[in-house]
Amino acid sequence: MTNQFDSVYQELLDIENARQFLKRALEVRYRKKGKVNLADFSRRAGFSSRSFLSEYLAGKKGLSRDSVNQLKITLKLPKPYSDIFSLLVRKDQPELFSNKMSPEEIRQQVSYIKLALQRQMDARSQVKDPHRLLSKPTLFRVFAALGTEEEGASLAEISQRSRMAPESLSDPLNFLMEEGAVVSQNGRFYVRSSQMDFLSLSDAGKLADLTKTLCTQIRTEANEIASENKNNIFYTAFSTQSHLLPEIKEKLREAIFNVLDQYQDDRGDCVHEVFLCGKS
Repeated sequence: MTNQFDSVYQELLDIENARQFLKRALEVRYRKKGKVNLADFSRRAGFSSRSFLSEYLAGKKGLSRDSVNQLKITLKLPKPYSDIFSLLVRKDQPELFSNKMSPEEIRQQVSYIKLALQRQMDARSQVKDPHRLLSKPTLFRVFAALGTEEEGASLAEISQRSRMAPESLSDPLNFLMEEGAVVSQNGRFYVRSSQMDFLSLSDAGKLADLTKTLCTQIRTEANEIASENKNNIFYTAFSTQSHLLPEIKEKLREAIFNVLDQYQDDRGDCVHEVFLCGKS
């Protein structure tokens, strides 16, 4: 659930060549610094040759499977855009991949990802006031239990996945429908997008409300959380340089979202909550 709606990524969707895609992605990566630094990026990506990137962008060299993975990790693109880059590389260098795809199959897969992204952006635009959702963690559980965009979920299925009584679902479902995030049809509930990115919101007051509610919930359920081996409690305190805190925050978020992207299954039979709070 990364911030897939940031307008800085939109130009990438019009690019059909891996080298041009990488060039533009580097500009996005360094947009706050004003200038692309290939030497800095090569160091961060772990490339032994600082000229490798410039030679690739100039068409003098190709990529290896390892370098594709290194580029994807270091670019820090949202997963759909990272997947598009992989497909464009596959089109240019099919020999890198054991499972072959025809140019038409690649084109169709890229088109599918673009369509999914557009649906997500359209869905987000339908939400009247997304900040209202941020202070209500119950809504996150219900939203996560709504199944796929195509199949939706019945009240019984939502109850089973969220571990909430059916009678307690009325208010959150009505709220989500009023906000335009969910629609109801023939007794089933459908999300407008399975990747509605409420977590990209930054209203400090709503985030504080969310933190208070979650901490109260954790305090109430502390014994259950600690005793269940499927749950996870992690706490540490460490010394670091204060100017590195923004980078640490970003890397922690990135690591968690990478895991969530890997294991999220809209047809799953349960909802698992993850709450990360770091402070100095």
